[in-house]
Amino acid sequence: MIDRQKDNKYHEMLNSGEMYDSVDEEFIDYQHELVQRLNDFNNTPDTKAGLIEREKILREIMGTYGEGLYIIPPISANCGLRHVHVGKNVVINFNASLVDDGDIFIGDDCMIGPNVSIVTAIHPISPRLRRYKIQFNKPVHIGQNVWVGAGAIILPGITIGDNAIIGSGSVVTHDVEANNIVVGNPARLLRRITANDDIYYHKTKLIPPEFIDKYMK
Repeated sequence: MIDRQKDNKYHEMLNSGEMYDSVDEEFIDYQHELVQRLNDFNNTPDTKAGLIEREKILREIMGTYGEGLYIIPPISANCGLRHVHVGKNVVINFNASLVDDGDIFIGDDCMIGPNVSIVTAIHPISPRLRRYKIQFNKPVHIGQNVWVGAGAIILPGITIGDNAIIGSGSVVTHDVEANNIVVGNPARLLRRITANDDIYYHKTKLIPPEFIDKYMK
């Protein structure tokens, strides 16, 4: 079981924005405890019993999460998802890599594609400090109904607005406004999401009436 006193101590330190020694022996032991439970999650079978066990482990290790969370293993996280906070009806596809030394916030109805990396950790530029693995963290905030495409990388301190789309393979180095589609390395604005996107689902292909009746009224 997680040591809550130690948990609170490190959460405050990791989210202070101040530098710290990331290879402190006691801190490394704490990380190993969290990651081991995440390994247990990744090794559960895709059976009814396995899904129940996954839910049990998530309740123990994850920061906070809402109903309808679906994580497809394997998933990796520096602090075992302890500093990940997820809303309702979120899908995180396989091989997600969450550098959750600092807090990561993911809003309702988000889709995180396979092989996505979300990073909060930063090392100082000073070669002298980097030699000793000194670190500080900036939280990442992802709004509601955001789609992060396969292989995208979201860097520390980034905020992504509601309904945004991050193109596959993009590297997000700056904040993304709501209803924007960004692509590339570094990610740049491709276009805005408009009312036409509620009419056409791909180029000139119309959204069928049955989908409009069921999902869009």
